[in-house]
Amino acid sequence: MKLKSMLVGIAGGSASGLTGIGGGTVLVPLLTGTLKMPQRQAHATSLAIVISVGIAAVIPYLREGHVQWALVLALGGGAILGAQIGARTMHNLPDVWLRLVFACFLFLVGLRMITMVSPEAISESQLQFLSRETLLALLIGLTGGAFGGLLGIGGGTLFVPALVLLLSLNQLDAQGVSLIVVVLTAISGTTANLRAGYVDKSTVIWVAPSAIVVGFMAGFLAQNLDETILTRLFGLVVLYVGGKTILSTVRTLRSAE
Repeated sequence: MKLKSMLVGIAGGSASGLTGIGGGTVLVPLLTGTLKMPQRQAHATSLAIVISVGIAAVIPYLREGHVQWALVLALGGGAILGAQIGARTMHNLPDVWLRLVFACFLFLVGLRMITMVSPEAISESQLQFLSRETLLALLIGLTGGAFGGLLGIGGGTLFVPALVLLLSLNQLDAQGVSLIVVVLTAISGTTANLRAGYVDKSTVIWVAPSAIVVGFMAGFLAQNLDETILTRLFGLVVLYVGGKTILSTVRTLRSAE
């Protein structure tokens, strides 16, 4: 079990550092599939692990200047509120439907990222108080935070494509901003999950160390990869995980009939 937990951490750390999603996209299906954790508990435990992994993975992005702090503030405000809403909603949803929502969301995001074409990027100077860009960033933060708290993924699978597609950030800047906001989202959602008793603390202790180390290394590797490759890699990762989870959930629903 300890070895499996370390391998789960390696997979989550790799996804976090390379794609800026926090790692929850990979952690949730691995916690349920490899460690046989109940869906609701896996979502809560994943969100707790994402806190430390996201902090480690964002360091290389900070060093290379791939963080727009005005966007972090705008997204972060919405994300913290959204994570509380999402985490509380998660406590009341049946496991199988929670898993299906998670899978469909990932699949659609993956398809969009593989086929996307980015327009001209915005600058931080455009993010003025109550500007269209700032309000859009707040809305993205609120929506991503709610999904993150609901699905145990930190929100990065929504933040990254939204920042690239709607606010026209380049891939590395989007990943850097996403990782910081993901940490804020994860902290907010985890406080609600801890109060509800859904976080498996022993799993966090065994998964987090390997995820932190690998996430830090993967973050540095991402700085040297072509941004188009990173975008396609992001899309392929979430497309695969989403498709695989949809198939397993459909099998579960059929067996319950």
